[in-house]
Amino acid sequence: MTINDHDELAAHLTALADAPAPPAAFDVATSISRGRARLRRRRQAAVGALAAMTAATVTTALLLAPGGGLHATQLLPAGTPRESATPTPGEPVGSPTNPLIISGRFGWLPDWLDPARDVGYLADGSTVVTKAGQGGPSGRRLDLLVHPAGAEPRLTETSQSKPEKDPAPPVNGRTAYWVTDPTHPTFDSGRRILCWQTASGRWAQLVSNRPRGGEVPDDVLLRIAADVQVGEWPAALPFWLSGLPEGLRPNQADLSRPAAGQPWSAGAGFSVGEMTIAFIVAPAGKLEFGKSETVCREEQGLQICATTEGGSKPLLDRFGGLEGLTRMVHPTGVDPSTWTTDVIR
Repeated sequence: MTINDHDELAAHLTALADAPAPPAAFDVATSISRGRARLRRRRQAAVGALAAMTAATVTTALLLAPGGGLHATQLLPAGTPRESATPTPGEPVGSPTNPLIISGRFGWLPDWLDPARDVGYLADGSTVVTKAGQGGPSGRRLDLLVHPAGAEPRLTETSQSKPEKDPAPPVNGRTAYWVTDPTHPTFDSGRRILCWQTASGRWAQLVSNRPRGGEVPDDVLLRIAADVQVGEWPAALPFWLSGLPEGLRPNQADLSRPAAGQPWSAGAGFSVGEMTIAFIVAPAGKLEFGKSETVCREEQGLQICATTEGGSKPLLDRFGGLEGLTRMVHPTGVDPSTWTTDVIR
């Protein structure tokens, strides 16, 4: 994905966040040679139930992706075909007992963010993003990505973008830099990107959006970075799963706080080849699902909704249909104190 692709995608997702229902899918495909980057971009372009629940908090493309690719991540049912010669399960996320393993946590946050109310997480393949935001299209947002152990991730150069390193003050005495692009006149108008090496030796990346009049100052970003914690922690989720079909584990997982129209939502997705199904759990109330096939039920003040789009019937049948998938999801309660880290049983 080029920077121009990101700007178009961010604009679409921002508009989607407050829309009464998801709009029609838009085409952001480029050449097949982009591989996984194209695949992830198509997931984002798809119209589906989880778009309405997570778009408000996932609008920033992460420039330095593991392996050097450029992509944004979002938990969405697939609405367009994937390039796959054989229908193989997607790469599982998390651990055998929890699909959402956090690799980076915020320590200090500015007073306009509430750590208990405004911080969420998203896992997609090998990427795990920690998200903090005010919600809504004009709210300030932060995305944190901690890279796997290894060499410093490289900047990705394309015909339309030539990012450069602009030295930043050291973070806890270690190398840090801003990512800029002098060849792209609007690069810094929509985001600010800080990269630094953490005390663990792993590299991290903090991306802030720049809503008009609400920019996060550089000194605040540096203070946030200095207090980031790196490790592995299973996320507590408002549900647990039982009876999953043999060989199938979630390959996407998400906890959004706040979510569009709700204080929070959580969910997971499964894919095999071109087929994808997903579910979300959220407080009982109004939800918008666009054109997705959806079945919902309520329990303990929560709604459990399973969703899919055309072409996924063979995968859906392995779960006993959408209703069968909802029966595999066991809610723990609205109160976060009841949530569990023992998710897959």
